[in-house]
This record gives sequence, C-alpha cells and structure tokens, in this order.
Amino acid sequence: MFSGSRRGPGLAIFMLATQIFQVGLHNIPPVTLATIAINTIIFLRIPILNIRYPSLGNVCISVVNTWYKGDWKRIALAAFFHADEWHLYYNMASMLFKGMSLEKRLGSAYFVYLLAVFTILTNGVLLGLNYATDEFLGYHEYLSHCAVGFSGVLFALKVVTTYYLPPGIQYIMGIIPIHSRLACWAELFLIQIFVPNASFTGHLAGILVGLLYVKGPLKPIMDIFIPAANSPSYTYKAQATGYRNQYQPRHQPPTGNYGNTRNLNQGEDEDLAEAIRHSQAESHNTC
Repeated sequence: MFSGSRRGPGLAIFMLATQIFQVGLHNIPPVTLATIAINTIIFLRIPILNIRYPSLGNVCISVVNTWYKGDWKRIALAAFFHADEWHLYYNMASMLFKGMSLEKRLGSAYFVYLLAVFTILTNGVLLGLNYATDEFLGYHEYLSHCAVGFSGVLFALKVVTTYYLPPGIQYIMGIIPIHSRLACWAELFLIQIFVPNASFTGHLAGILVGLLYVKGPLKPIMDIFIPAANSPSYTYKAQATGYRNQYQPRHQPPTGNYGNTRNLNQGEDEDLAEAIRHSQAESHNTC
C-alpha cells in the first residue's frame, strides 16, 4: 500500500514532461493540459492548500468498498490515482493525443463535461460488470477487485476519437493490422495478455461507455444540458489521416497493478504525431 508522503519524479515523469514540451504547451488545449497536470500532481502528492492525499486503498473502486460499504466518492476519485509512474505515464501520454483531438473538436467546456460524465459512468459500469461476473459466472474475487487509474476513461475516449477520425488501418504492436474502429477491442485483449493485473472489466466498461456515446442515447442526453461547442479556435480540421510517422517511445518498461493502461498500439503513437501536426498547423494559421 502506498503512503501519503510526497513522491519524487522518476524517469517516466521526465519522459512525460519531455513529450509535453516537444508538443508545445501552446499546442495543448487547456482542459487536456489541466487533466494531465492534476493527475501528475496527485501522483507526486505535491502539497497544495494543505490537501491530504489518501492512499490507493482508500480510493480504489470495488463492489465491496463502493457498493456494499457505501463509499461512493470512489467513483469519482479512483480515476485520478495511479499505481506507479509508468501507469501514470502511459495514461497521460494517451490522454495527450485524445485530448488534443477531441477537445479541439468539441470545445473545452463540453470536453470537461465529457470527462466528468465518462469518469462517473465508466466506474459505474465497472461496478456493474464486476457484480455481474460474481453473480452469473461465480468469480467471487471480482467483488473485491479494486482498480485505480484513468485507463477506463481513456478507452471510452478512444472509441469516440476513432469514431470522429476517418476510418483507417492501425498496426497493433507495429505488426498486426486492424481496422481503427476495432482497435480498442484488440487492445482490450492484448493488454490482458501482456499485463494480466490490468483491470479487464475497467477497460471493457470504458469501451461500452464510448459505444453508448457514439451509437447509443448518451450523446443526445448529454447535449440536452450542454451542447457541443463549435468554437473556431477548437474546431477539428479534417486533414489526411496518417498512420505512419517517426514518433516512437524509447522506453516501454513493465507497468503496475490496479487497472493499468498500455502503449501497445503503434497506431496511437502515430495518431499523436498527426494530432501534433494538426495543432502546429492551426497554431501557424492563427498567428
């Protein structure tokens, strides 16, 4: 169990900071940048306003702790805590691309709304899946399975991102070609193979929430309260979508427990480079 003491930044934090500055702070939309900053501050337990950071055991989400014990704040908190710095790095590197793509299309106000809804719904669906796994399949350990991390939300965002981008072929692990609309399903199973401690139901919950948004009634319901903006400064500009580029992470060390995320999808690295090029082009156009 992790203590509440402050952590020092390691190699993964340095890599994340380097990647952010390579993209350019001025190219990263505000909600995306704030989300990355908040997750990093929480992980490093940087003292702000005398906030006392809880341990992972006090925020991780499970049927026992959340449903049976009534600790419902975990539905919101669990997503913003990470098991180790590589868990944080892979999640926030993924958030960098997805945020740059979606926030510029939907507008900052709607994007923060989307993140809030996806966070609550993904963890809510996670609880339902874990309860159903116990009830119908007899896997009782799923009741106490406790998860943290932003990866469930990122799976939901990936579904939305691939829905808005032109269809294409992505290469999982650089060698397995797959249609971009199916990439999230391939990643779901590959992550479980390579990172057995990852939260399968947490990632699956994210995919289901994403599908509920792009194919189901979630988006029309959300738009009743806050419609997506069409701000010129944050409107997606359709350009040729490349799935080949020169950006590759230099390190891919093992990740930790508690519902880890991944960087198995070469297509996501390539999409990140494409998003960076879009942002840089937009930056030049608005100067």
